[in-house]
Amino acid sequence: MSAIHEHVLPNGMTILCWHQPYLRGLEMGLYLRGGSIYETEETQGISHLLEHLCFRGLGGLNHDTLQQTLNRFGADMEGITTAEAIVFRLTSLPRFFDGMLDVFARFFAQTPWSPEVIEKEKQIVLRQIEQAEEDFDELVDRAWRETPAGVFPRMGTKEAIQALDEDTIWNWQRLIFQPQNACLVLSGNFSSGMEQTAVETFASLKNYTNEPPFEQSAPLGFGMRDADSDMVVDSDVPDAQAQVHIAFDIDEESVFPLAARMVDAITAGNDDSLLFQTLREEEALVAEIDSFIQEMGQFHRLVIRYDVHQEKLSESLRKVFMYLHRLTMYVRPIRLSQLRSHFTVGNALAQDHVSEMNELAGWAWVAGDTSRADLDAQASQLNDLTAEELLDAAQTIFKPENLCISVERDPNVVTEDMEALFAELRAML
Repeated sequence: MSAIHEHVLPNGMTILCWHQPYLRGLEMGLYLRGGSIYETEETQGISHLLEHLCFRGLGGLNHDTLQQTLNRFGADMEGITTAEAIVFRLTSLPRFFDGMLDVFARFFAQTPWSPEVIEKEKQIVLRQIEQAEEDFDELVDRAWRETPAGVFPRMGTKEAIQALDEDTIWNWQRLIFQPQNACLVLSGNFSSGMEQTAVETFASLKNYTNEPPFEQSAPLGFGMRDADSDMVVDSDVPDAQAQVHIAFDIDEESVFPLAARMVDAITAGNDDSLLFQTLREEEALVAEIDSFIQEMGQFHRLVIRYDVHQEKLSESLRKVFMYLHRLTMYVRPIRLSQLRSHFTVGNALAQDHVSEMNELAGWAWVAGDTSRADLDAQASQLNDLTAEELLDAAQTIFKPENLCISVERDPNVVTEDMEALFAELRAML
């Protein structure tokens, strides 16, 4: 890749360096495979708990000392746990590079937490679980994440968290926080000497197992959807709007990522899309409609999401699928030219943000394809892409076997047979 320096170390760790010398700041991001898609009934929620515990103490630094260290950088460290990864990011000035590097190296020190620290953090996670409410989007998202091993909440259940013992936590700490399971991303203003120091620092670390600890399984039914994949949820909230979630699995062996992103933009990815105009502007059926590419590690899908008045639900669904069918028939060349402008400007502006570049590189690694972070290559692909190739991508994505329709409706208002309606919609493709 031309814009990113990629280092794959002998211990299996990846370091991605995105040099932005025109910026003032420097960001380090540590991306680790982990999360609910790798957990079991007994270990659900352990990745999220481990993320929390890192702020209790890190590689020999207790909570107070760690916080004092971060305060010296004038920054807070961000930590998140998703279904497929644990991520820690820290942004500061280049003069704090050595201190920041020392903090990130401590993630691999394998210093166990005391029983007292573990119990305190468990109580915080348990309170979070009590306050969490699973909404329609989370319900649909969890259904997509299901694998033969099951599907579990990101924070786990109260019973699972309470049952986690020190040995299990210690074992998962060793599985997740080891070099071959990690990618460090440097973005922003740093020198070639800093880059080399980072490589040397992490190249000396050892793994704790001989085999990579995690291998992602495909979601159940991926690319083989049928009526059993659809979901209808009855709403019990008075006067609530119906919610619609239409998703198409994307096989990246048939559709390369840039083409999928452009199909997304045409569908409803921006305010200029015809679907947005038709449903929102012309008939005001919805308050907002959008589409996006949802990623879970190596697997992706295009999602169309909107809310609509209950009495307009069926009508709006038919209009959406009429438009999707139209997209599989013709893509205007002028639309491709407009998209090129949007993508070119968007990619240029993204390079003015240290965090955007860090996330782009880090999540590309999580997806198993760091080349998707190469904006120079994307610019070349964008110029070469034809309207015919974009049409082919739309035809490959918008197929019944990729489709999952999920709706939350009020059965007292929406009386139409949803099973029959969904069959009609699938037939339109």
